Amino acid sequence: MVKKNRIRQSIMLPALGVMMAGAFTLAAGASATAAEVGATGRPSDCNVEKKSFGAIAMCKKHNGGHYRALVVCKDPESGKMMDFAGAWRKSGVSYAYCQGSYLKPVHEGHETKVS
Repeated sequence: MVKKNRIRQSIMLPALGVMMAGAFTLAAGASATAAEVGATGRPSDCNVEKKSFGAIAMCKKHNGGHYRALVVCKDPESGKMMDFAGAWRKSGVSYAYCQGSYLKPVHEGHETKVS
């Protein structure tokens, strides 16, 4: 009986050690990954300009987020208002175009998101 317990202990303890080492390795790997990603925020220090074709937006600090230009365009004949958005950007300029040469830009703006 004593011999069986010693055999069980000699098998179980190393197996338990291997499982614990694996668990610590996985936990350490996950912590490193989370630290590498870091916190993200919304872009800041943004400027928007109305242009003859629509609007442009640019942000000096992306802070890990994205931004895009927005424009509201008006059909001068019908008075109908339409919204258009530029591509999401992390750097550079986002362009929002009034879709049609007859449309005139009325309001410009920008939108930000955490990503």
